[in-house]
Amino acid sequence: AQRGPEEAVVLEALTDWAESEDERIKYYSGTAFYDNTFMLDKLPESAEVIIDLGEFTAMAKVTVNGKYAGGLWTPPYQLDISDLVREGENELKIEIVNTWVNRIIGDMRLPEAERKIWAPVNPYDAESPLQPSGLLGPVTIRAF
Repeated sequence: AQRGPEEAVVLEALTDWAESEDERIKYYSGTAFYDNTFMLDKLPESAEVIIDLGEFTAMAKVTVNGKYAGGLWTPPYQLDISDLVREGENELKIEIVNTWVNRIIGDMRLPEAERKIWAPVNPYDAESPLQPSGLLGPVTIRAF
């Protein structure tokens, strides 16, 4: 069986998955989907509109109004979204893919018969600290 929530989890704020009380989230490895909207009363004239994702682990894919804005995996976690935004409401979707480190550590904390993963080289054990995971933010949109 897979680890992780079977149904979508709605978070009211950006949070580190590794700090969750829910072990299905704390030890999750995979993709999470973040959806939100933002308003632009007026498009800035001849200005760049930049989205900054703040902090996240480990890769991000961003779409604005249904159009691919780009992927990020190294700082600075910023994209130019000038050509994708419009006056009024804008739809923002961010996909975050984390590493499987926390999943390995979570499995190492289980009895051996319940473990689901295996790695030929595993530098982690049950006492290894969890790594920050997810979209931590703050996410900001600025016009320059």
